[in-house]
Amino acid sequence: MTAQSTPAGKVLEHILRRANVSQKELALRSGIYPQRIHDLIKGIRRFTIPYSLNIEKALNIGIEGYFYKIQANYEIYQFITNEELKQHPDLSQFSNALFWDTKVDKINWIRNKKWVIKRVFEYGNEQEIKEIIRFYGKDVINKIFPQIKNAWKKEDRDANYKKYMQ
Repeated sequence: MTAQSTPAGKVLEHILRRANVSQKELALRSGIYPQRIHDLIKGIRRFTIPYSLNIEKALNIGIEGYFYKIQANYEIYQFITNEELKQHPDLSQFSNALFWDTKVDKINWIRNKKWVIKRVFEYGNEQEIKEIIRFYGKDVINKIFPQIKNAWKKEDRDANYKKYMQ
């Protein structure tokens, strides 16, 4: 999990655990209702600037707006991820067997292109390979293919690459 993909509430929960401070104790120190602290940690409520500043002061965190900034970064990450999920190939061209270990509609085709290209060129049929070439384009596949170092199914992958990309 990257810093961008970590909700502010999880960061607060981690800090409390490391400092051995209970939610109730934080509520007393910060002047925020205990239920609100719980809701912030669980992501039910968003950090406001006052909540962020009060909690930072109570925990002696010297970075103003720390939790508010983490929340903003997380929301940006979520927005970008949701936009990326809208970009995908024609899913009807893929059999469920090709992506047996995941749900095809949950794949982030933009962030996981190396894995997708590897999987399709190793196990895909002609229709699936052609759809991946159409979606990513030959330039992207030519750029990513040399980065795939895994020896597993290398012969099949290379044979399909030669057959469809030449």
